[in-house]
Amino acid sequence: MKKLKIKNLSPTPLLIVLAVFIFISIPIRVFQLTNCIDPKTGFWAAQDFTALLLYILIIVFAVVAFVLSFFSATMSRPQFDENKDTVYGIFSIVFAFAVLAQSVLSASNLLSLASTFSVSLEGGASIVSLLISNGALSLGLEVIFGLLSAIYFVINAIGALTGSERISYHRILALSPVIWMMAKLIFHFIDPINYRYVSQLFLEILLYCFAMVFFLSFARIASGVNEEKSMEIIWFTGVMTSLLSFICAFAPLILMITGKGNLIPADYPLNFADLGLAFFSTSFLFTVTPLTSEVSED
Repeated sequence: MKKLKIKNLSPTPLLIVLAVFIFISIPIRVFQLTNCIDPKTGFWAAQDFTALLLYILIIVFAVVAFVLSFFSATMSRPQFDENKDTVYGIFSIVFAFAVLAQSVLSASNLLSLASTFSVSLEGGASIVSLLISNGALSLGLEVIFGLLSAIYFVINAIGALTGSERISYHRILALSPVIWMMAKLIFHFIDPINYRYVSQLFLEILLYCFAMVFFLSFARIASGVNEEKSMEIIWFTGVMTSLLSFICAFAPLILMITGKGNLIPADYPLNFADLGLAFFSTSFLFTVTPLTSEVSED
């Protein structure tokens, strides 16, 4: 007698869980920014139960996401070049312009750092050590690869809007978002501040770690390099990137919209790239979600 065997389980429930955790986490983060964090320093002014609660929510979601991503099903590779996807294409363009805007701001910060070079060099410091210690090298890489990443996602958007095969032709350029995220991570790690006491910095470090792996898997899938073994990874890191980017960027956006932008820590303002990443990663997950489950017989 033949037995029915579930071949593919739709990962749609993970998107539902993601939406629930986003709607729970963002109000908690808004409360923290308005009541618990010093807007001048970004440090915790008063740690109440929401500090631990938010971290617990992230950990619980990570466990649920891991289980549903790696044990639910073998998901098929997204076909970037076969069908038009207007929603995904629009969010790709939005993300590209958000990355471009953030890169321009980073370039402005780089110019500010450059003004301190001559004074520091007079103290006997070498150029290389100065570039590394003050974050200028990592910030410069962030600007360069941020601009290249913006170009890459414009190409991605054109392919999604026209249904043409464009993104798979740019395998080298596909690594730009990965290096961009690495540069952002390095810039944060240079900061000697205790990450545990600066909540936004700690959350951004978590975000960039997951986003770096997400973009690496994205590059492999889009380029057709061992993509079959990347779907579970891109799903897990994709939902984690979506949750963390909404927490990091959407809460400050709400404060700005409601006229409370003065409560956003000056050293950790609204990051346009993180906000664009929230919508891009989420739209990608919807793009590759199989709508039905397949059942096969053995």
